[in-house]
Amino acid sequence: MFIPADKLIIEAAINEQSSKADNPNVPVSAEECAIDALRAAEAGASIVHFHARDPLTGALLSPGTETYAEAMRLINDERPDLLVYPTYTDGPVAAQRFAFLATLADDPAVRLRSATIDPGATNFSFYDPDTNRIQGDNSFGVSHEHLAYFLELSAKKGIQYSVVVREPGHVRITVAAHRMGWMTGTVLFKLNLADHSLWGLPPSEAAVDAYMGVVPDDIPYTYMAYTYGPSHWEMERLAIARGAHVRTGLGDNPVEADGSRLTNAELVRRVVDMAAAAGREPATPAETLTILGAPGS
Repeated sequence: MFIPADKLIIEAAINEQSSKADNPNVPVSAEECAIDALRAAEAGASIVHFHARDPLTGALLSPGTETYAEAMRLINDERPDLLVYPTYTDGPVAAQRFAFLATLADDPAVRLRSATIDPGATNFSFYDPDTNRIQGDNSFGVSHEHLAYFLELSAKKGIQYSVVVREPGHVRITVAAHRMGWMTGTVLFKLNLADHSLWGLPPSEAAVDAYMGVVPDDIPYTYMAYTYGPSHWEMERLAIARGAHVRTGLGDNPVEADGSRLTNAELVRRVVDMAAAAGREPATPAETLTILGAPGS
């Protein structure tokens, strides 16, 4: 059962794997990420996501615990209410794979309260129509065992979580997890569609209906538009109109379709303006937790 909301949850994905060569506004260091997160929050984001990166090379840090902690402490100095979450790495042992989440949650200066998980597997690759080549060939997955561990850890630490969906099977796994009691409350599906990806369906209203149509009526859920490519704004507008939620940021789309290179705050403000035109206001972090039925909200 889809649960629409009056207030709009806006997530800012501020860097992911985008580089300063893509857009000089991409934050890389812990300090840059903290500053950019605060600017995105001021613009209207209630959730901020970033990847720990080497400040000199921009390379991803795995797991990057200290970098995450440094940035999140800086953010908490000004906005302790903001929901900030890291990415996670691969690994054969669940306790080791997700240990850094527990470390960040237990640090009183960090207090990690948000996270995400990708149930199932995806071959993360794209087709480049300009070069007529496939870019990337990275099989990434989370086993059922690891999913159960992550959800148990989240419940124990009071972490509000979301579920990334790239294939219909990811929805079915999530439904099974909810039925088995691994999950409770409203499920936040982050529906990752991409114009040139080699997974899932291309971005469209029909694609949203196909994915979300897999959810049975007795499972409470909402979804967040999470789109790579030129269809980003079309899918944002659709989610806003439907009472769903949105993700934007330089991590997903560092360069606009017209070639412009905006800041994360400018992207968030564009979403806020679109929402205002549809009669919706951005949710605060506290309202976000309430919308998602988080414990203690």
